[in-house]
Amino acid sequence: MDYYNIALVALFVIVITGIVLGWGDNRKIVVFQDYNDLGECFLIPASAVVIYLVFVNLLGGKPEYALLICAVVSTSLFLLCVFRTFRSNNYNIFKALLALCTKLPLAILWVFSLVSMLNPQGKTARERRQSRGVAMVILTIITPIVAQLVVEKKGSLFNPKQWIKGRHGVSHIRNTL
Repeated sequence: MDYYNIALVALFVIVITGIVLGWGDNRKIVVFQDYNDLGECFLIPASAVVIYLVFVNLLGGKPEYALLICAVVSTSLFLLCVFRTFRSNNYNIFKALLALCTKLPLAILWVFSLVSMLNPQGKTARERRQSRGVAMVILTIITPIVAQLVVEKKGSLFNPKQWIKGRHGVSHIRNTL
């Protein structure tokens, strides 16, 4: 077994430990405080993907500059995520590190699976169908796990309940048009 596989197994064990300790009413760590925390964490990989695609493909910019902008935005969001996670876990460094090592791989896996589902890789239709199927399976497994890791089912920016029902406060915009 090489070092890469050992690192993957170690990361997998850490993520599973974080999921177990962050699950349910008797949780020992806080992985996601609320839906805003979840959304901000998922913005780290999502913003990098979107910024790169828009800057390079739509605007015709150089990939080097796109990567620099992605690095600045993702680093800023990461530092915000670190601070919020540290605060949510009562300033306990070990709990915060375990929560970070749980939430970031889940966010990266979820975002890249979503991108793979929307734009599957492969040369043939069969390869693209298989890639889309694997992404759907990953999303089907990861999404309810992530939902269970949210402590307070509320949030003003990234609340899925508001998205399903419709955003509150939009009617006044419609009425003034």
